[in-house]
Amino acid sequence: MVLAGRDRWLTVAHLLAGTTVVAGLVAEIARPLAPDVGAPLPAGAWFDDAYLSRAAAFRSPLYVAGLARVAVRVGVACAAAFTPAGRRLTGRIVAAVGEHRPARAAAAAVTAVVVATDVVLVPLEFWATFVHEGAFGLRTQGLAGWAYDWLATRAPSWLAVAVVVAGAVALARRLPRAWPPVAGLAGAVLGIAVTFAAPLVLEPLQFSTRPLPDGPVRAAVERVVARAGGGIDALLVADASRRTTRQNAYVSGLGTTRRVVLYDTLVAQRPPAEVAAVVAHELGHDRHADLWRQGLFAGAGAVVVAYTVAAVTRARTRRGRQRNVTDPRAAPVVLAIVVALTLAALPLQNWVSRRAEAAADLAALDLTAAPDVYARLQEGLTRANLSEPAPPGWATALWATHPAAVARLTMTRRWPL
Repeated sequence: MVLAGRDRWLTVAHLLAGTTVVAGLVAEIARPLAPDVGAPLPAGAWFDDAYLSRAAAFRSPLYVAGLARVAVRVGVACAAAFTPAGRRLTGRIVAAVGEHRPARAAAAAVTAVVVATDVVLVPLEFWATFVHEGAFGLRTQGLAGWAYDWLATRAPSWLAVAVVVAGAVALARRLPRAWPPVAGLAGAVLGIAVTFAAPLVLEPLQFSTRPLPDGPVRAAVERVVARAGGGIDALLVADASRRTTRQNAYVSGLGTTRRVVLYDTLVAQRPPAEVAAVVAHELGHDRHADLWRQGLFAGAGAVVVAYTVAAVTRARTRRGRQRNVTDPRAAPVVLAIVVALTLAALPLQNWVSRRAEAAADLAALDLTAAPDVYARLQEGLTRANLSEPAPPGWATALWATHPAAVARLTMTRRWPL
């Protein structure tokens, strides 16, 4: 009877995990979408040759840098997992922590690889985000500020890696049969929790924020919010100008932490009507529950990763390549699997994001009924951020979370849809 009860709970766990995957897929399939606007107009309809040449000169080396980042992340993970030197280094780390502490040893080994990868990438990151952006006038901070931002961005991820790995190994030892569904479900819940807490815990490491002050901009924004029937609890301005001239905005948080954050560069340099159009776009995300959909989709991914890791580690154990599923000496192999899965999922994740952004663009156009304003906004943001209006398809698949500028501008020409 006890075994039957355990089997019942295991079945329930598998069903819940499967339901999470289905819910994540349905959340992105059955969602508001923008209709196809057809082939985008050529970039020359909005941008002169001088700008297009300058944008290409800025972006083309960054594409190469992006490919180099991917190669380094994959290369370091695979070197740690599959080369004799990597296995020896892992063995030393495990021995130093203690094989009788497999959760801590695995966390130390994986975190060491992640930190080493980030350190190897420092020269590339420094060139791309400090030297290259500075040469094109996008950087405003000095070396000390850049170093602080680099550390503030990565240190939380190092801590998160250590905690997640230690927790996963402890869970696998405690629940040798049930850990894949339980770990996947825990990852899904953790993703939602991080989305909720990010405005309170993570974002302050990047920006200082203040309420959007009274004045023409706030008045224009409040008119748009009132027209939408509310939906945003906080309108904040971030001190982005201390590091960049870029203009941007984003929506973050869930429930009581939900907010729209505007870069101070955007507020200072765009007319009130255009800032209000940005907020209308973010209200579109809120109306479509995009952060919840994103969380469910990420939860589905967490379940897939947990089951994939379980399948690989069990197969390796059966073949004698590791002592057991929780062998800390095999932890870098798990990291290599996660890196590979993350890379393979990038095109899908970006495609999902571009669909959500296009739907938010349409929602903003429908709310403001001002296609000319939205067109000026998109053209202005493209120029301010030195974006390529029509990037290569492969670069779009790998990195573009938003539709190309030509697609967004074409929507304004063909609205109403």
